[in-house]
Amino acid sequence: MEFMKKYLLIIAALLSLTSCLDNKLDESFKEINEVKRWENIEESYSVYAGEEIVLAPQVVLTIDSLNPELEFEWYVGTELVSTEPTYTFMSNNIGTHNVTFCPIDKKSGMHFNKLIRISVQSQYETGWMVLSEEGNKSILSIVMGKKEKTEDDVEYLNYIGVRKDIYPLHNDGQSLGSGPRKLVEHYVQDDYATIPGEIMVLQQDQPLELHGFSMEKEVFVSDEFLVGAPSNFNVVDATQSASGGYLLNSDGTILYKKNYDLEAYHVGTYSDLPLFDGKKFKSITPSIYPQTPYLLALDEENTLYGIWEKESRPTGDFYYNAELAPFFTEESDVDMSLFQNIEGKVIGSGFHHSDSYVTIINQNGKYLMNNYQTYPSGRRGSRSVEILESRIHEISASMFTDFVDMAVLPYRDYMLIASGNTLYFHEYYRDNFKEGVVKTFDHKITSIAFKDFNPYRHEANAHVAIGLENGDLYIFEIDDNDMTKTTPLFEAHDLGKIVDVIFKYSSWGDVKYGYF
Repeated sequence: MEFMKKYLLIIAALLSLTSCLDNKLDESFKEINEVKRWENIEESYSVYAGEEIVLAPQVVLTIDSLNPELEFEWYVGTELVSTEPTYTFMSNNIGTHNVTFCPIDKKSGMHFNKLIRISVQSQYETGWMVLSEEGNKSILSIVMGKKEKTEDDVEYLNYIGVRKDIYPLHNDGQSLGSGPRKLVEHYVQDDYATIPGEIMVLQQDQPLELHGFSMEKEVFVSDEFLVGAPSNFNVVDATQSASGGYLLNSDGTILYKKNYDLEAYHVGTYSDLPLFDGKKFKSITPSIYPQTPYLLALDEENTLYGIWEKESRPTGDFYYNAELAPFFTEESDVDMSLFQNIEGKVIGSGFHHSDSYVTIINQNGKYLMNNYQTYPSGRRGSRSVEILESRIHEISASMFTDFVDMAVLPYRDYMLIASGNTLYFHEYYRDNFKEGVVKTFDHKITSIAFKDFNPYRHEANAHVAIGLENGDLYIFEIDDNDMTKTTPLFEAHDLGKIVDVIFKYSSWGDVKYGYF
C-alpha cells in the first residue's frame, strides 16, 4: 500500500512539472517578436534611369515597439548591399529590381523581410514623340510618360514633362537633319521580347533609325542597302512587319528589307530593286501582326492590295519574300468598285479590329466610309485577300473642307478627322454612325496621334495628342460615352512647326494588347 502511495505521488509530481513546462513554453511563444506594421515605405516605386531613391522604412514590432534593438541588411536580388537603416537605390539599370529590407531583432535573432519592387525605365521609354521643323531643321521632342500605379494596383500613365530637341543631347551635339516628314516606331514582334522598339525618322535629309531608350543614332537608312541605295532614294513613308521592313519611295516604288534575325533590327538589308517589278503605289497602311498577315497598299490605279509575306518567319530567298495579294469576294452585296479602280480620291485608310480596315473615299465631294472585314486566303492558288463584309456610309462633307489627317481607334469604334483647326469624331462600327466636333483649336492642326487602351484590360478612355502648326501640343482624354467631352492631361508649347506626333509604345506587347 505504501508503495502504491509513493507511486501515485511520483506520477502527480511529473504531471505538475509537465504542466509548468507547458505554461513556460506558452509564455515563451507569446513573447516572440513579430512585425506589427511597416511605415514610410511603399510596395513598389517607378523611377527613371539615373535617378536616386532614398529608402528609409520603419518597422513597428509587437515587443519593444518604441526602442527595438535592431540590426539591418539590404539586398538587391540576392546581393547584400548595405547594413544601414536606410538605403539609397541608384537606378542605373533599366528593368524591375527586387530590393529586400531585412531588420534583425538582436535579442531573438529573428529576421523580418520587406520586399520592395522598383521599376526603372528610360526617360524615353514611353510618351509622345513630336517631330517638328524650325528653319528647315528637324527637331525631335518627347512628352515623357511615367508608368505608375494607384493604391488599387491599377497601372496608369502620368505625363511629367517635355524635352525639346533631344537628338543633339545624345549624339555629340549633331543636328538631326532637315526636311522632317514622319516618325515610325517598330518592334521585335514577340510578346516576350525585351529589346525596345526603334524610332525611324523620315526626313528629306538622311532618314535614320534611333535606339528606343537612348535616342542614339543606330544607322542611316541609306546604309542598310545590300549594294547601295538607289540613285532616286527619297523615302516618304515606311512601315514594318513581323519579318521585314517596307519603304515607300517618292516615285511610288516600295523597297523591302527582310530581317534574318527577329531579335536584331539591322541584320537584314534592303534591296535596291523595288518590289513587284517596280509597280507604283500611292500609300501603304500597316496592320497588327500576326493578327493580320498583310499590309494594305493602294496602287497608282486606285486599286487596293494586300502585301503578304510568304513566311511569317524569315526563311529562304531574300528578294521574293513579299507577295502582292489581290482583293476578291464571293459576297454578292460587296461593291468591288470600292476596292478596284476606285472612282475618286482615297483620303486615307486605317486598321482596326483583326483583319479589318476603314477607307475614306472622296467621290466628287461625296465622302464615303468603307468599313470592311477581310480574310487571308489561299483558295485561288496564290495569296489573296478575301472581302467578307463591306459596310458603306456617307460622312458629312463639312468634316473635310480643309482635311489634314485621320486616325482610326481600334478599341473605341470611332475615328478622328482633323480639318483645319477642328477635330471631329465619326463612329465606324456602331449602327447609328454618330459624328460631331471633339475640340476646336486656335491654330491649324497638323497631326493626330492616339493611345488606345484595350478596355478588356484597362478601364481607361483613349488618350489623344493633337499637334498644331504654331508648335503647340495638346494631350487629352476623350470620354467613351460622349466624344464631345474631353479631359486635359498635358500641354506643351514652342516645339516648332509640328509635322508628326506618335505615341511611343516601346514594346510589341503594348501595341498588340493595348497595354500602357
